[in-house]
Parts: sequence; structure tokens; C-alpha cells
Amino acid sequence: MSASASDGHREPHPGPLPDRAYHTMSLTLRAGLGFALGFFFVFSVLYVALNSHVGVDQVLDSNPILGYLSLSGFWSGLSTGHVQAYLTLGVFALLATPVARVAVGAFFFAEHRERIVAVITATVFAMLLIGLLVLGPYLR
Repeated sequence: MSASASDGHREPHPGPLPDRAYHTMSLTLRAGLGFALGFFFVFSVLYVALNSHVGVDQVLDSNPILGYLSLSGFWSGLSTGHVQAYLTLGVFALLATPVARVAVGAFFFAEHRERIVAVITATVFAMLLIGLLVLGPYLR
């Protein structure tokens, strides 16, 4: 038992997170969303322009990004300039945005000595990574 706990005094609560923490978490979400939406917009327009002969039903039935969901297919598509690989990059950015925000939150909670919240946030982060990187590919 610590000295402050033995004499009946509790350690003071560290208080709210500093403004820079909220600013950084907000910036993480905005930047990720802006990046993802920018990629979706630019490469969706480019995809439609390059495939104007293909109907919407045919595109939806064929799932044009399916071949780029594996790491080798993704890197190969990016290096050869396939529009669908860049659309996949937008999907990855959209998925990574909330995960990055959770990581930033865990960092600031730990830095500000909010141990319980930091552990909970780090656990959520680990669960997200396991779901995205382990279970997701396994179940696909």
C-alpha cells in the first residue's frame, strides 16, 4: 500500500487529457478519412472512365478489387498501376483510420497515466488487429 493510500489520501486523478491529445486523435480521423475518400473519388472516376463499356451489375458481380486483397496481388497491382489496386488502397485506408485512432488514444492514455483506460484501449487495438490481420483473411 502506498504512503498516500495508508494515510487515507488518494492519489489525485490526472485530469482530462491535454488538448493536443484530442487534436491529434481528431486529426488522425480527418486525415485518414480524407485520404480514403480522395482515393475512392479519384480512382472510382478513373475506373468508370476506363471501363465505360461495363455495366454496373457486371462490376458489382465481379468485385473488381477482389484480386488485390492479398498482399502479393496488392503490391503487384500497385506497381503495375492497376486502378483496382488503388481502389483497394482506399479501402485499406478507410479500415486503418479507426485502428490508428485507437492506437493514438492508447498512447495518450498511457502518457497521461490513465492506466486502466490505456489497457482497455490497447486491448481493443489488439482485438482490431487480430480481427483484421488474422481472422479476416482466415474467414475470407
